[in-house]
Amino acid sequence: MSPEPKRTTPSLKSVVTKGKKLLRIRPRGFCAGVVRAVDIVELAVEAYGPPVYVHHEIVHNRYVVEQLRRRGAIFVESVQDVPIGAVLIFSAHGVPPTVRDEAHLRKLRVIDATCPLVTKVHLEALRFAREGRTIILIGHKDHQEIVGTSGEAPEQTVVVDSVDAVNRLKVDDPARLAYLTQTTLSLYDTNEIVARLRERFPQIAGPASDDICYATQNRQEAVEQVAREVQLMLWSDRRTARIQIAWSKSLSARVLRRG
Repeated sequence: MSPEPKRTTPSLKSVVTKGKKLLRIRPRGFCAGVVRAVDIVELAVEAYGPPVYVHHEIVHNRYVVEQLRRRGAIFVESVQDVPIGAVLIFSAHGVPPTVRDEAHLRKLRVIDATCPLVTKVHLEALRFAREGRTIILIGHKDHQEIVGTSGEAPEQTVVVDSVDAVNRLKVDDPARLAYLTQTTLSLYDTNEIVARLRERFPQIAGPASDDICYATQNRQEAVEQVAREVQLMLWSDRRTARIQIAWSKSLSARVLRRG
């Protein structure tokens, strides 16, 4: 599986039907990390036979999740729901150390499908924690990725999701701060939050490179470009940061769901 290039040029393929033009945006679809995670579940079912347990839904796409269920995957929110000795797969979003410890105690056969970029963020959190810094983690506190990352140093991590949250932030030592980001956030919102953090706390440390997923960034930039040319955007399955970009351009956006 080849990783997606860091930057891609958005492109369109048009289909004309009943006098209306439908544009299909490229790039679209899953990133390499998600494809990898789905492949891991499918290979595990083939290798070990069903059932194979997965901690949390492997990806945020209910159609894929339903297909994997039919093949023999069982999605759980707690390790306690997995029989002792069974196969357990960690989802692409990653897990906190407590989940790994619980899996070890139950003697589970663990397969880690965590996205490599998410693993990078976990390692950065550990490094900042060892340096004695308070970690400002930019993201949605209930998102599985944030749950996993903050679990690396829960006593030293504060989650913020907006510029307003940064404005309200109170810290013990402004000279001992670092920030990290959820990998799938809107690039535009993240940039605003990071800029405000640097204004308030000039000495704040950050990751050596951008933690926003390149595939996410490529798709967001494609949406921004296409938003100038269309009247309506259609999404399959879920609301995402890309829909928020469309809305920010005063563009109508709808989510399509089966059934």
